[in-house]
Amino acid sequence: MITPDAPPGSPTAPARRSPAALVPLERPGFGAGLKAMLGGYGYLFRTPDLWPLALVPTVIALVLTVVLAIGGVKLAPLLVESLVKEPGTGALWTVLMAVLRLLSLAVVLVAALAISFGLAKPLSGPALERMVRRAEADLGAPAWPEVSFFADMWRALQSSLVALAFTLPIVIVLGVVGFLFAPASVVVIPLQLAVTALAGAWDLCDSPLSIRGVPVEERINFVRRNLAAVMGFGFGLALLSLLPCSLLIVLPAGILGAARLVVTLERWETKKQAPR
Repeated sequence: MITPDAPPGSPTAPARRSPAALVPLERPGFGAGLKAMLGGYGYLFRTPDLWPLALVPTVIALVLTVVLAIGGVKLAPLLVESLVKEPGTGALWTVLMAVLRLLSLAVVLVAALAISFGLAKPLSGPALERMVRRAEADLGAPAWPEVSFFADMWRALQSSLVALAFTLPIVIVLGVVGFLFAPASVVVIPLQLAVTALAGAWDLCDSPLSIRGVPVEERINFVRRNLAAVMGFGFGLALLSLLPCSLLIVLPAGILGAARLVVTLERWETKKQAPR
């Protein structure tokens, strides 16, 4: 594990692990992705000098979630009324309407979470970039050229737009299914969280690549080649999303875990391509 509690080169700084020690013997898979996601939280907790930077995406995501959730809560009853224009009478109908209102709230809250997560990343791009550079430096990875604020934001926005383009339609379709067929909510809501987590995994794992200026097509191919590891990362993200407190630092901790995973995957691919 990485424990850089002091600046590199200082007397109290721990010795870095050599790059060779981080080269896996076989292609990192589902377990490696899960371990990287959980390890991001541990790395953040052990590195207090990163906490001020971690507050930037946390505050932005929290504010966006609250604003969008408030708007969604006001919109949900209107959605129910637009679909049910002639409400019936009786106890059964009252229960059905209550279930529909609860499902509509679940849909808008999940959508608010997905949108907030997608927008907070580009808006806090410079802070996340510094965190990625710090994590990669502690892993012994080479430094990358600095980029401008707007270039960094645009790259992060590209990643978030790809994630939202795949996530929102699926979340909306699942929400409509659960809305129209209430018993399906037992399956729909976990699926919505899983889809959101997988899109978040792509968004986080893509960040270290976008910082280096890798074109979006190559970033998609990189994730496709290492889909098992990214899915493991997303599974860890889904598990932690069930813990409300963990969501407050999911962006900074996830970025740090993603940086470690990407460096490990790159070293595996380099080793695989190296002539023997």
